[in-house]
Amino acid sequence: MRKYLLSTSAIAGVSLMSSLALADVSISGSAEWDYAQADSNVAANDGTTMGSTNEINIIFTNKTDSGLTISYMNQIHTSKAGVDDNAVTVSGGFGKIVMGTTNGAADAYKMDALAMTAEETAGKLVGLSGTTANIQTSTAISLDGNGEKISYHIPAMGGLTAGVSLEQGTISGDDEKTHFGLQYAMDVDGTAITLGYASSNQETASAIADDNDETSMGVKVVTNGISMMVTGGTKTGVGEDISTNAAGVSYTLANGLVLGAATVKSEDDKDTGEEYSATHYEAAYTIASGLSAVLTVSDFDYKKGTVGNAGKDDINGTSTSLTIKTSF
Repeated sequence: MRKYLLSTSAIAGVSLMSSLALADVSISGSAEWDYAQADSNVAANDGTTMGSTNEINIIFTNKTDSGLTISYMNQIHTSKAGVDDNAVTVSGGFGKIVMGTTNGAADAYKMDALAMTAEETAGKLVGLSGTTANIQTSTAISLDGNGEKISYHIPAMGGLTAGVSLEQGTISGDDEKTHFGLQYAMDVDGTAITLGYASSNQETASAIADDNDETSMGVKVVTNGISMMVTGGTKTGVGEDISTNAAGVSYTLANGLVLGAATVKSEDDKDTGEEYSATHYEAAYTIASGLSAVLTVSDFDYKKGTVGNAGKDDINGTSTSLTIKTSF
């Protein structure tokens, strides 16, 4: 009897190992090191900084007998000592369902012209003394971050792709979020054109308070090594009625050097006179497989407006950054 139990245990163990071995495992990683210098009219913001962003991506993928593809993704930000994305995806002829802590449909289909520059964060107001974080610095949708959510994406229908997400809020706050996005891609005489729209809505508990809403829309055109994008976005909520427009272009030279430029302007009609504008210039070059360097120069200008920003400063300046990027 004991020999039988040991035999069946061994068989079960081998069977379990065999089933686990059926899963494909993909491990990749990236690391970025950045050196930046800022010069502005507010001395507290001037000087040089260095920083790094590192992440490891682990993806398990398995295919069922019924034809479903099941994958689990875990993205670890080692520089932040935490997990970034952590989600399960089930896909098949019906489309795909994504469940977990990750970005949703609005982020997947948003249009943002600053994507024409790889390191457009230079020159943003984040971390600058004397400014407000309420103004938008791009046409991206900030409400759709790495929250706990479930998303559904339809199967591609010709050039149409689309998805919707529901993100949990706090029970007492009654602040659930919904995200929606779509893109339509077409080819016109060798020119690739993509149209996109995305939106996010966050409920508020108060009956008299405005919900938080964001939209992003735009068009991207790619032809003969030139990529161009024009986008617009809005953000409304308590004390906010912001409209943002952006445009960007990038060109790949024969030697692999990529030149890019993007400009953005944002205005808040509720904070009268509050404005942000920036222009980014960039050169990116692949030194070797998995190793590249990006040089970015940004000019930015922020005006605090006349409502709701007491104690803030008007600020303008230039920032220059060199980023070394590696991928594995």
